[in-house]
Amino acid sequence: MSEATRGQGIRPGTRRANASTRAFSGTLRAMAEARDDEELFDRWVDGDERAGQELFRRYFDAIHRFFRRQVGDDVQDLVQNTFLGCVKAKGRFEKRAKFRTFLFQIARFQLYRELRRRSRRPKVDFGVTSLEDVAPSPSRILGERADMGVLLEALARIPVEQQLALTFYYLEELTAPEVGRALGGLSVPAVRGRLRRGLERLRGEIERIRRPGGGGGGSAQWAGAVTLERWEAALPALPAGERELRDEEIPIIEDPDDDDVDGGDDSASDT
Repeated sequence: MSEATRGQGIRPGTRRANASTRAFSGTLRAMAEARDDEELFDRWVDGDERAGQELFRRYFDAIHRFFRRQVGDDVQDLVQNTFLGCVKAKGRFEKRAKFRTFLFQIARFQLYRELRRRSRRPKVDFGVTSLEDVAPSPSRILGERADMGVLLEALARIPVEQQLALTFYYLEELTAPEVGRALGGLSVPAVRGRLRRGLERLRGEIERIRRPGGGGGGSAQWAGAVTLERWEAALPALPAGERELRDEEIPIIEDPDDDDVDGGDDSASDT
């Protein structure tokens, strides 16, 4: 036992025990918050506006940040439609899932609807189409650190489905099963496949941005390199006996309540 530890009256192992206790307490708090969110959502669906306002207060910043990083600053309607879309899709809310995960699933559906509107095409293949293809917006990186700005610029250049998997898993810190739910109901092997291919594409885009003349500051050491390496080392584990899925094996799951997916085109109202 060190002199400092002895002088503070701390026994060996106490710090480890305290860390374990804090982690356990954090898990209990997260479970309580999830139950509370579920109760608030049920009350909101039943007409309690104050319950809806509380959920809006809790998750507005996260959803606003998500959309701003996707399409830029003009996102108020997307945020509002996401929360209203939760009520419309209440029958799809799985009580075993967190409300926050469900909210990101609805946000993804709203984003796809917006990207189809901006592209003026009723059908867009989000497995190959990037944000830069349909919604170029320099404002998505305003207010971000320089290293995060490069990362977001590179994310905008890879297919949207891969980009969202990376965003949900690494930036929003959803678990792999939660990412699967946010992407419409994918398995963990499918999520891992999306993440791996997304990281490969992301590294390539970052290298292009970092080249002299690429717009990302030339060949100097990029401060976000450690972040990218940490992401690559943190792919989710596969369930026992399962293998990572390839792109062609992974479906792109659209909003079942969205008429636009079936060929409707709301771009005419945007002329």
